[in-house]
Amino acid sequence: MGTLLRVLVISILVLSGSALFLAVKLYGKRELLVNRTHLLEEQVRKIAKTIEAAETPDTAQPSFPAKDISPVTGADVETPERSTFWSTYPYKLETPNLPAMNLDTEARQLQLRKYYQTKTTPEGKDELVKDPLNPGEYSTKGPGTMQELLDQVLDRAVKQNATLNKTRVELQKVREELVATIEDYNKIKQDARADKKGAAAATKDVENSKDENRTLARKVSGLEEEKKTIAGDLTDAKAETEKSKAVVEGLTQQIKDRDKDIKKLSEKKALGMKEPASAAPAVESFQGAPGDKGKIVAVDEKLKFVVVELTDEAMTELVGKDRDRPMPQVDLMVRRPGFKSAAGEFITRIKFRQIMRQKNLVVADILTDWQQAPVEKNDVVFF
Repeated sequence: MGTLLRVLVISILVLSGSALFLAVKLYGKRELLVNRTHLLEEQVRKIAKTIEAAETPDTAQPSFPAKDISPVTGADVETPERSTFWSTYPYKLETPNLPAMNLDTEARQLQLRKYYQTKTTPEGKDELVKDPLNPGEYSTKGPGTMQELLDQVLDRAVKQNATLNKTRVELQKVREELVATIEDYNKIKQDARADKKGAAAATKDVENSKDENRTLARKVSGLEEEKKTIAGDLTDAKAETEKSKAVVEGLTQQIKDRDKDIKKLSEKKALGMKEPASAAPAVESFQGAPGDKGKIVAVDEKLKFVVVELTDEAMTELVGKDRDRPMPQVDLMVRRPGFKSAAGEFITRIKFRQIMRQKNLVVADILTDWQQAPVEKNDVVFF
């Protein structure tokens, strides 16, 4: 009996040691499972915060400007053809900051830890629900289980991934539309450069025609100089016409007036007529006070004339307060503040030829015999 007892005690000690060893090993595994479960639970909650809780709601699409796709021609197009790109554009994909899923509430956290499905008995107790598909097993799916939340997260993730893929497809369409628009824009710019180059060439041809007109005018003037009676009037008319060309508003009309004057003088020459001496307007001498009278606003060094903008006081001195007196024959001087030469700030002298009374502008010849340097815009005119 004593021997049997000793064997039992030794067996119990061995089994206790084994149980203790297994308990220590089991504790480590249990802690591993607990920590792993907590980590997975926390990460699922974080992942859920990156997933939209619901589909993007339908949003009324604003009216975007449709691209004009009609060809560019010289004809007027009142109603050009428009692109239909925006008709299929899913504007709701632009909706930002949609609410995300939230598993951080207490109820959600408790459900996320609930592996088996439970139900409340009439006595108010919770009991596990049997799995109808696996008799003898408890159900891990259904309302109130971890599986329900995970299925919801998975469902929203799948739908959000589908929305992302749809957005990528729409981005490709937008890129293709943008590339096509850029190509159209580049083509329009290229055509515009060609048109501008052609316009510049046409402008140059116009300038060459004007130069030819001036050359012809000078030839006519040379022929008309033989008749001393009309030479002065013809020269004045030419000078007034040529100087007026510097004023942009009267350029075309002045050219026409010049051609008419030349034609009239040519007809008089052919008929042997002379301009009556009484046709020359009576002029008065300039009685202005010394000082600055205005500034140069335009210069033509080739034709040696300038356009002067006079002050109101200088205009009053020149043609009276009502600006109804004839313009006197007057020579004024031009200086440039800060200019250094042998004559100091003095540039040249100018002779008034034609006046535009309502704009305080006067066309004047540059007297080259006095000229010390080329006249420039904003040079000061003084008396």
